[in-house]
Amino acid sequence: MSPILRILLIVAAVFTAYWILSRIRKHKVKLEDAIFWVCFALVLVVIGIFPQILYWLTNLLGIMSPANLVFLIMIFLLIAKIFMLSIKNSQLEDKIEVLAAEVALAERAKEKEREKNK
Repeated sequence: MSPILRILLIVAAVFTAYWILSRIRKHKVKLEDAIFWVCFALVLVVIGIFPQILYWLTNLLGIMSPANLVFLIMIFLLIAKIFMLSIKNSQLEDKIEVLAAEVALAERAKEKEREKNK
């Protein structure tokens, strides 16, 4: 890997890590999400600083190019994150349905109480 490309990769990885950390701080992200994104940024920084690890893994796994391995790792991590978000979304939709039903029942009970008092 050429020195210029390596420097660009390190700068991009550090910038990405800084951007992720600033967004986490600013938007008060939940701890488990923050941990995921910090680890994601850390992986980018480690790959930028130590590209030999990437070459070693590429040879070990029999992958043609280190870039393909980077894409494979990132795609896997993002698919895992999307799956976890899908689970959270389903749980929240269930909670919304229950809350909507409870609100409807409470309003119905208030309505009946008003009719009784008339």
